[in-house]
Amino acid sequence: MRSVNRWTVLAVLSGALALISLDNTIVNVALPRLQQDLQASTAQLQWVVDAYSVLFAGSLLIAGSLGDRFGRKRMLVIGLLIFTAGSLSAAMAVSASQLTVCRAVMGIGGACIMPSTLSVLVQVFPDRTERARAIGIWAAVAGLGVAIGPIVGGVLLEHFDWQAIFLVNPPIALALLAAVVVLVPESRDPEKPRLDLIGAALSALGLITLVVTIIELPDAGIGVLTVSTGAVAIVSLLTFVWWERRAPRPMLPMEFFVNRLFSTAIVIVGVVYFALMGAMFFLPQFLQLVQGMSPLESGIAMLPGALGLLLASVVSPRLAERLGARRVVMTGLSIVTMGLLGFSALNSTTPYAFIACVFGFMGIGLGLTLPQATNGVLSAVPTQRSGMGSAVNDSVAELGGSFGVAILGATMSITYRQHIEAEITAVGDRINLVPSFAVDAARESLAAASIAAGSIPSNIATIYSEVAGDAFVSGMTWAMTIGAVIAACGVLIAWRYFPARVQIAEE
Repeated sequence: MRSVNRWTVLAVLSGALALISLDNTIVNVALPRLQQDLQASTAQLQWVVDAYSVLFAGSLLIAGSLGDRFGRKRMLVIGLLIFTAGSLSAAMAVSASQLTVCRAVMGIGGACIMPSTLSVLVQVFPDRTERARAIGIWAAVAGLGVAIGPIVGGVLLEHFDWQAIFLVNPPIALALLAAVVVLVPESRDPEKPRLDLIGAALSALGLITLVVTIIELPDAGIGVLTVSTGAVAIVSLLTFVWWERRAPRPMLPMEFFVNRLFSTAIVIVGVVYFALMGAMFFLPQFLQLVQGMSPLESGIAMLPGALGLLLASVVSPRLAERLGARRVVMTGLSIVTMGLLGFSALNSTTPYAFIACVFGFMGIGLGLTLPQATNGVLSAVPTQRSGMGSAVNDSVAELGGSFGVAILGATMSITYRQHIEAEITAVGDRINLVPSFAVDAARESLAAASIAAGSIPSNIATIYSEVAGDAFVSGMTWAMTIGAVIAACGVLIAWRYFPARVQIAEE
């Protein structure tokens, strides 16, 4: 394959990747409007965000295996068709539950697309140096899609209803579908492995029920639902490991985890997406509901992070060649840790100049880290199993993002409600001046309180909004601090276990 063809194929693959990456965060800027139009609770909003990631993660391993078995290009085409159907359905949703189901369908489509893009890339870039640079571009597009999702969403919401963030997908997906059919070569595992359907079912059930448990725990507490889903998750995942050790052709060979590079790299991928998606869940709400920005303004406000991520992802492979992959990963995760600590210091009066610097700083850290971690995962896996390796990388990324939203969202919700209850208790009988529906809204979430503030007298609404905003900032502070601790653990893991140089696995 000529060099020009390789890079043309990479451009097409990057376009498909950008499309599904955008949908990880494009919906975030619409959360306040969805709260109002669909009467969604905080838990429902989390599910609108997480349904995409959870079904994405739960479907990735089987999608990667199907690509290895039947053809990666074929799975890419199927994924684009499913994604298009899910997007059209989402635009017609009339309730939060319907939208959540449609987002789940889109997640399944994304699961067919993402590992196909990465495994085809591995096939068309066999040279170690070229592959590292191509993966750097791939990682830049993946991260950039996540980062600019709020910007694209903000532009659309500035001029259209929230349905536009889904209607923009089908024409782009169909154009990419035509390019894939014409330009992307087909590839598959020459051994045509049998499908591990039992492993696929166990992994999907375990991952989905695990995230359900985390999301529902703040509202439901330790009850029948959370205990049941938690037990199913533990049993399913343990059985999955047991089965994969004994299956004649395992979907995810457990011996790969003995490889230090493989296991370390996937942990770091998870840490990066935990930090990225956790932060992206809070920041649009903070900018809109606490600092008063419009959806478009909040999207543009995050542009420094997108630019930092793009530039750092492109230079990361060259820095790794000169300084070593371990140093680049450690530096990147250290910067991410400091960025999260910077976000934990935000309040309602923080000037945008500080916010922009933190965004840019964190974007650089993410951009330095992600290409090296992704390259580490794929370099530890034989090329003929690149579909499986790509699926593991993407599954951990999506699962890390889901956990970021779920765990940090739960932390914020718990802290927010504690703060609000303390304020309600402190004002005593004066709380009777606030209508009961507004008090209930404040207990629910900042978004609900912001909507209720428009229906009460302005002199009360100002104080009411400030109290709810302060409670949100308090919760966000704790959530971002926890995110910083997780990122700092990633630094220690990289220092101890990530190799100085990454070598491609033997076939």
